[in-house]
Amino acid sequence: MNQVFLYLHVLAAALMGVYLMFPFLAQRIQVLPGQGQFGFLSVLFAANRVGQLALVISLLTGGYLVGKAGLSVAWMVIVVVLFLALGALTGVLGSAMRKALADPNGGSIGTYAGKIKSVSVISGILFFVLLTLMMFRF
Repeated sequence: MNQVFLYLHVLAAALMGVYLMFPFLAQRIQVLPGQGQFGFLSVLFAANRVGQLALVISLLTGGYLVGKAGLSVAWMVIVVVLFLALGALTGVLGSAMRKALADPNGGSIGTYAGKIKSVSVISGILFFVLLTLMMFRF
């Protein structure tokens, strides 16, 4: 059973790798013309949804794996707090994208582009720290 949960956990982590690319992809939003912005942001919104689903799967499978591994309490607390922070930030990111996509002509994308860029950078850094903590447990 451990192998199944470990497989699902690693698969979810691979899907969450989109958050490492988000800061670079978000920089391209304002470079594209009007309809291109809307389409590109729609793809980023879908990728964010997949990442959020992977985050939930990773949290659930990770909870099972941590229960079997006997890791330190400090590490578990730090990881759970980082998971919750990443979940909150991706929720804020999705909200900003949803508001930017509310106008089908793409008129409101410029208003939210700065927020999308900054939150995606923070999410990318947070995921990198989380991934590093997963690899180097204490």
